[in-house]
Amino acid sequence: MNAPVRLSLAPEGSVAELDGEAVVLHLGTGRFFTVNRSGAPLLAALSRAGGTTRDELVASLATAFHLEVARATADVDAWLARLAAAGLLAESATGSGP
Repeated sequence: MNAPVRLSLAPEGSVAELDGEAVVLHLGTGRFFTVNRSGAPLLAALSRAGGTTRDELVASLATAFHLEVARATADVDAWLARLAAAGLLAESATGSGP
């Protein structure tokens, strides 16, 4: 069985929040990545110790904004792809035992 992939904000990312929205600065490139109100809680999940999983992000978005799981999945996947393309997404596999 594959271990779940833990996702987190890359160390090159620095977050600033204001009124429920956020901006991430890539410290290496100086480029900004803006995050709206629906993305801010997802960014917070990526920023916390231990990160999160894609499934946790999908469930969080679907619940918070009353979305169908298919729509939340598509939105999360697109958002994660943008973060990855900007060099702001870190992935790690963690196991829970043998």
